[in-house]
Amino acid sequence: MDYLIFIFVLFMLLVASIQDFRNREVPDSISYILIAGTLLLSFIYSIAYSTISNLVYIPISMLLLFGFSYFMYRLGQWGGGDVKLMLGLSFVFTSLNVFSNQSFIALFINILLFGGIYGLVGTVFLGIIKIKKLRKHFKRYDIPFFIASAAVIILSVILIPFPINIFIAVGMFMIFSIRFVFLVANNLMYVQEKVSKITEGDWLAESPKDENGKKIVPERNTGLTNADIQKLKEKGIKEVIIKIGLPFVPGIFFAVLITVLLGNPFLQLFSVL
Repeated sequence: MDYLIFIFVLFMLLVASIQDFRNREVPDSISYILIAGTLLLSFIYSIAYSTISNLVYIPISMLLLFGFSYFMYRLGQWGGGDVKLMLGLSFVFTSLNVFSNQSFIALFINILLFGGIYGLVGTVFLGIIKIKKLRKHFKRYDIPFFIASAAVIILSVILIPFPINIFIAVGMFMIFSIRFVFLVANNLMYVQEKVSKITEGDWLAESPKDENGKKIVPERNTGLTNADIQKLKEKGIKEVIIKIGLPFVPGIFFAVLITVLLGNPFLQLFSVL
């Protein structure tokens, strides 16, 4: 039964990840299938094993997983689709045992840790594949700084004993990433999009103004509403600048996969130490 639940969850997250990459949004139908499916499977699990232990802690799981994702949504860091997916996950990750692969605490830590790694590496990778466009925004000190960072990482791995070299290399990579991610976020995360193609939840970078110099719609952290889009169309606005972010559903998928296969490696390492 556990395998069936996790296979369903991972399959739905994989489909959601593909949609997030392709269209920068997750269709509501996928989110609702995940929510309904996980809730149904949780009840079936309780009946099959004559236990309600997996249902008792659902409110606490929802408070942590759904509550955190909604907080990130209100800050404008996550999309609405991410929040709905996390609600579905809170129905199956209900164990209080932090070393269990069903622990909502372990999943939460994995999302912060591995989701953060995914976001960092993904942003750096985006900057690398679009380096020609990004180079236009480099300051005079950027290229020497990037070359020096790469040299420190390579030389530390080669010349300094393990595990000190790993700490130095990771530390240097983090310092390099701060500057590189800043450049990517401020210069590559904006696209000009036709109003006819924008959808509810898209983040408006700068609102166009009417003939009186007033903003037609506000720039909300939670993104555009259908009413906002209709106002833009009524005012004859053809294109707007949309702020885009790295699709985060793949990061959630990665964190869930790690949790299912390994539990929480960080907590396990901490317990050993």
